Amino acid sequence: MTTPAIIHFDGGARPPDNGPAAIGYTVEIDDSTEERGHDRIGTATCNEAEYHALHRGLEVASKKGCTEVEARGDSQLIVRQVTGDWQTKEPHLREIRDRVREVAEEFEQFEIQHIPREENREADALVEQAFSD
Repeated sequence: MTTPAIIHFDGGARPPDNGPAAIGYTVEIDDSTEERGHDRIGTATCNEAEYHALHRGLEVASKKGCTEVEARGDSQLIVRQVTGDWQTKEPHLREIRDRVREVAEEFEQFEIQHIPREENREADALVEQAFSD
């Protein structure tokens, strides 16, 4: 039996980058159960925060026993680096990307896609909530 999940992820850092950082993610399982999360992650760049949000969402899906995952994020850079379409030149991002790929390999099926920011509002709102908590 397959258990599909859709993950929306987002991350941000202030001011405007490489400062206090936060993540937000949702994990929708079987169109019914939804796990939502947000957290401050210390000092990071926006790209690092995006990767951490994706990683956290994948971990939640894995713990929930999901076998198929579709991840959706508004960072084209993260999506293209995870798929291998773009190189990951920065060593610190390569390390996080590799951790994301390791978790993604645990699923029977994994897809990641870039979506417009308007379609990622809930994950973005969770990032803002983490900053205001």
